[in-house]
Amino acid sequence: KQWYQRRVRGLLYGWVDLGCIFLSIILMLFETDPNIVVILEDKTSTVSRVCFATESITVVYFTFDVILRFVVTYEKLAFAKHPATWLDIFTVGPYYLELFVDVTKMKSLKVLRIARIARVLKLIKKNKRLLLIATVLSQSVSELSMLIIVWSMCILVAGCSFYYLEEPSNKDVQSGVDGLWWAVVTMSTVGYGDIAPSSTYGKMFGTMFVYVSMVFLALPLTIIVGAFSKQYESRKCMSLKKNQSAYQPKAPKSNDD
Repeated sequence: KQWYQRRVRGLLYGWVDLGCIFLSIILMLFETDPNIVVILEDKTSTVSRVCFATESITVVYFTFDVILRFVVTYEKLAFAKHPATWLDIFTVGPYYLELFVDVTKMKSLKVLRIARIARVLKLIKKNKRLLLIATVLSQSVSELSMLIIVWSMCILVAGCSFYYLEEPSNKDVQSGVDGLWWAVVTMSTVGYGDIAPSSTYGKMFGTMFVYVSMVFLALPLTIIVGAFSKQYESRKCMSLKKNQSAYQPKAPKSNDD
């Protein structure tokens, strides 16, 4: 019975946490509407008060969550050093700063409001599958970093080559930076179309670079998928062993009397 009660309390606490995360994100998107921004400038309006009260409730809950986990944990130093702890502090810090500083008059501090977007990363702690993806990415850092280095070299070579091929006849290519931007967009297979080759040599080079980009884009996917399969099978085996040990009948006690 006590185990069931603890499980119910844990589920309720988790659902409340998820509700606060989604509520804060919805509120953040709501406040970006131009019509709402005008209304929020009037601090005495009902909409402004409701938004402030909602944001205050969610921030107070997130602050209470961090303090509570710090109090109940046995390894307080490890908890303080954990990146998830600093993420939680980072997401609530701008709110307390705005209580003492008028951010609307200091445009440089408005960028701190982007910290509210980071609250969606708190969902990673709530889902084992998301934790699995984070583990896979962390274990593939060395391979992915090497791909990023090769990708940067390809971007540099292709961007500079595109600039020298297109600069005489293409008005959209004014500098090497424009060539690098074209290479980034092309190699990621996005293709915004704001910069396109106009000369014959530029089109031939662009066609070749597109095929190279498609091959290169497939490389990190194979690395991530391979690491994900290994981690998934490993956790599946651990789960099966855990279930088998849980349901394995205990051996009867021997009676020597």
